Amino acid sequence: MEVQIWQMVLVILYGFFINYEKNSTMFSTYQPVTAGLVVGLIMGDMTTGLFIGGTLQLMSLGISNFGGASIPDYQTASIVATFITITTGQAASLGITIGIPVALLMVQFDVLRQAAGIYLVHRAEKSAENGDYRKISSMQMIGVVLTVATTGIPVLLAVVFGPKLVNAILAYTPEWLTGGLTVAGGLLPAVGIGLLLRYLPAKEYISYLIVGFVLVSYLKIPLLGVALLGAAVALINFKNGSKTVSNQVEGGMDEDE
Repeated sequence: MEVQIWQMVLVILYGFFINYEKNSTMFSTYQPVTAGLVVGLIMGDMTTGLFIGGTLQLMSLGISNFGGASIPDYQTASIVATFITITTGQAASLGITIGIPVALLMVQFDVLRQAAGIYLVHRAEKSAENGDYRKISSMQMIGVVLTVATTGIPVLLAVVFGPKLVNAILAYTPEWLTGGLTVAGGLLPAVGIGLLLRYLPAKEYISYLIVGFVLVSYLKIPLLGVALLGAAVALINFKNGSKTVSNQVEGGMDEDE
């Protein structure tokens, strides 16, 4: 695929924006599935973007940076994997195998950003003791620049050099290896769902899982239809639970009276 300059610029700008949005505005445009959708929309292949972003979203569910811990950055991985996959014309399942090492590599960049942030905080505290409030603002702005650069620079390098590098590597890669990577990429969605089920009360709601499996496998209902049915069931259960709690509260008040 021949990439236009405006497409490269938009993807790079989004790469700089995504970490700021993740740590500041938090409108959820930093989620992997959203990142895949946005890049896919820019590159003209939303299907590939949603496939890669949705799969990496499954890998990220249940993982959070509690206490400031650095975790795999599946958001940036979704941008890089979607862009490289579309521009090199590779299968989406192979693109996922590109995204996972990118997510793990981004952990190191996040560690460096947080180490630099500690230094900036100490400088800001010393400036506060000296009454130099202008320097405090400067430290804050430098922190913002570091935040956006943490994801922006890797995305910039991937956009400029990534497709050529990947094409060069694929040209010398044997078919058995690329085939194996494609198979592995196809298995990763199941791995993501398995990781998600570890954090959910699956045993308690096993009946709903069985119903969903039957609807998809035997009745051939699309996933969107199953999701809408699940949302309807969840809403009914929520309303019934609310009524039960309300009746218990009213019954308790009557007894007190």
